[in-house]
Amino acid sequence: MFRSLLFSLFLCIAMTGFSQYREKPVISFVSRGFDFGNIKEETGKVTHDFVFTNTGKAPLVIQQVTASCGCTTPSWTKQPIAPGAKGKITVTYSATGRPGTFTKTITVNNNSTESIVQLSIHGTVIAQPLSQAQAFPVSFGKLKLKSTIIPFGEVHKGEMKVVSIPVLNTSDSSLTLSIGNLPKHITALVQPKTLSPGQKGNIQFTCNTSLINDWGFRSDKAILIVNNDVSGSQRNNLNITGFISEDFSKLTPAQKATTPVATLQTKQVKLGKIKCGKTIKGKFDIRNTGKLPLIIRKIFSDCNCITAQLQPQGIAAGQTATINFSVRAGKSIGQKIENVNLMTNSPTTTDLQLPVSWETIR
Repeated sequence: MFRSLLFSLFLCIAMTGFSQYREKPVISFVSRGFDFGNIKEETGKVTHDFVFTNTGKAPLVIQQVTASCGCTTPSWTKQPIAPGAKGKITVTYSATGRPGTFTKTITVNNNSTESIVQLSIHGTVIAQPLSQAQAFPVSFGKLKLKSTIIPFGEVHKGEMKVVSIPVLNTSDSSLTLSIGNLPKHITALVQPKTLSPGQKGNIQFTCNTSLINDWGFRSDKAILIVNNDVSGSQRNNLNITGFISEDFSKLTPAQKATTPVATLQTKQVKLGKIKCGKTIKGKFDIRNTGKLPLIIRKIFSDCNCITAQLQPQGIAAGQTATINFSVRAGKSIGQKIENVNLMTNSPTTTDLQLPVSWETIR
């Protein structure tokens, strides 16, 4: 008897819940995704309507709609949608300044049986053709350039890398170009050497790291000489940058297991108080906890107030070496902290930083 009553009670509760479920609104979209295809960047904003129908038995309310990116703006039907009626989610995507493919998600919060619905848009923005001013923003007189910076990025030791910059002659006469003051590891090829009025050209720079004994970030200056006028071209400066590193990608697991490992014996060097214009010396220890000799490729600081002495020879496995450096306090009073940076031949500890702190006083 008791079991029968209990079963009847459970059945009543289940039927009540099912009845309430059937009486809720149901949101039904024609489609939950849309492909804009190819969009020209100059088009600006593009819009699509996600149309839905309330196929339930109660009014449907869209409570909130959010997009995964600020470039996507949603709007929606604010009033309750009666059973059988339609509503829409309008999604606008801004293509300006966003060339390339995109996929964005729109989340719809509502009071239906499916309280959270996700919609998506995708497409490809075709970059807008650059104007002459955009393509050649730098001016050396009537000669226009894309940039005065020649960025080689990371270049492995022993590797050769090529970077090119386009140029444009906007004058009414021909311009003959050449590159002066090039460092020994950089060569330049101007094509064509002489630009006719309105003609575009290209300057190809080649970096050969085998020709230079340096590591890490490097910046060199060169001059773009116009019509063989060296003195008149002294302000036509080009900045050639790159980061010279060692290529460890070809090491086998067995080779990596026997490499050197650089370990700093202190986390920070504190020098105390230094009077303005005075120089104080400091030092720190570095230990090779690996299995092959450790070579310090370069020691440098982002602040020219710190100079360090490079360890002339490698550090044998299990040995410790002392690095000496000096700090010259400037005119700015107060607490200072700068880094001493080290580059090594260790694949796991290639770049190390040691903070150096002091207080500059009068």
